[in-house]
Amino acid sequence: MAIPTAKPQKTVLIIDDQPFFITLQQAMLQKQGYRVLAASTGAEGLAQAKQHKPDLILLDVEMPGMDGFAVCEKLKQDEELKKIPVIILTATQSTKLNEKAFQAGAEITAIKSMAGERLLNMVRLIMDRRTPPA
Repeated sequence: MAIPTAKPQKTVLIIDDQPFFITLQQAMLQKQGYRVLAASTGAEGLAQAKQHKPDLILLDVEMPGMDGFAVCEKLKQDEELKKIPVIILTATQSTKLNEKAFQAGAEITAIKSMAGERLLNMVRLIMDRRTPPA
């Protein structure tokens, strides 16, 4: 008789230079059962993505050095990482910003300060699309 095994925990990588947002998103996601990794720079985020192959990346746009668009483009150019969905988080929404995010390869954009439940719903929606049927 087969022993049921627990589903592997889904991993979310947060790349953001603001510790407050990392802490806020990390707590919210961990409460929902996600494994959460964090990086405070684009280069650190790329290294963590390469090492851990997360199921989803939450990526801030405005960071010193390498901005979120550049990080997203590098992720999408890497054969091992290009299929990882990216949600780009911004302080403000605009058509131009959305176009740039999608051109960089983002799955979706969201306002950074949006209600936690809405962001969780986006994460769940994307994760469910990536989960193969049992």
